[in-house]
Amino acid sequence: MLNGKTIQVKTDPYKTIQTSKASFSSLKNDALFALMQNSKTFIFKYEGEFSLQPNGQKIQVINSLPLEEYVAGVVEAEGGANKPLEYYKVQAILSRTYALRNHERHVGYDVCDGTHCQVYHGISKKEVDIFSAVKATENLVIVDSSAQLITAFFHSNCGGQTCSAQDVWKSNLSYCVGKKDPYCMGMPNSTWEKRISSADWKNYLTTKNISLNDSDECIAGNMNCSANKRPFYYVQKNTSLPTKDMRTDLKLKSAYFHIEELDNEIILHGRGFGHGVGLCQEGAMNMAKKGKTAEDILHFYFSGVHVVPFDKQWLFKENLPTTP
Repeated sequence: MLNGKTIQVKTDPYKTIQTSKASFSSLKNDALFALMQNSKTFIFKYEGEFSLQPNGQKIQVINSLPLEEYVAGVVEAEGGANKPLEYYKVQAILSRTYALRNHERHVGYDVCDGTHCQVYHGISKKEVDIFSAVKATENLVIVDSSAQLITAFFHSNCGGQTCSAQDVWKSNLSYCVGKKDPYCMGMPNSTWEKRISSADWKNYLTTKNISLNDSDECIAGNMNCSANKRPFYYVQKNTSLPTKDMRTDLKLKSAYFHIEELDNEIILHGRGFGHGVGLCQEGAMNMAKKGKTAEDILHFYFSGVHVVPFDKQWLFKENLPTTP
């Protein structure tokens, strides 16, 4: 299990390959295994050691590797290539904090390699800056005002307004409060649109016990929102439907949207991508481009937190310094 130096990751090569037959191989100077299915080869490149265990009709692959190498892989998978160095530092500190706080989410291994934990596709391949960022932040984590590791939430784009953890998950976390974010608008995932026919919209609402008839003038409902304020409920005929549930049902990029009814269509005009809690990745990237440091960025998105060495965390239990 995780001890601050090594982490066990359950990798999931069977997300797209449904077969119980696999072959594994290694190449010189590389930690690599290849899964073979018919004439296709799917290659996943990893450091460390592996254990293989049967799991029904599948093989469960567990990769054990140094924590810092795992962090580099997560930074690449979650952050992508060609990003500012200070952003990579932010993502490294967050990813390390997340792994250390959540290493008991599974039995038999520490974390999985999907969005349930953190996306991990093996070792970082191209970005020298990722390795530099991980090295520069080695052992650093984020703690709250009680010197406890925070729940290191992050998402792609908040649409100009982050959410509090209380609003999304009913979790009262003092460091995750909603705030205006001027840095993420105009970024690739800042806006989106989805069109649904009026008939399909009515059918969807029917599944939520909201029945509309032809005489209803406004099937868009009343969300009591504007483009600059996050809605949390869709209201129709005195029935409230959480927008976070609508996001899941309708496969929306976010729960931040307002509704326009046009002819025989319902148009959802949306902002952001993800749950909106904690760090806005595209906002953080833009802050880094504007010259902000990693700590500047972390303190902007998380209230009253401190960046400290993990193995010296106990020193901060008392008399923590005041942060902006």
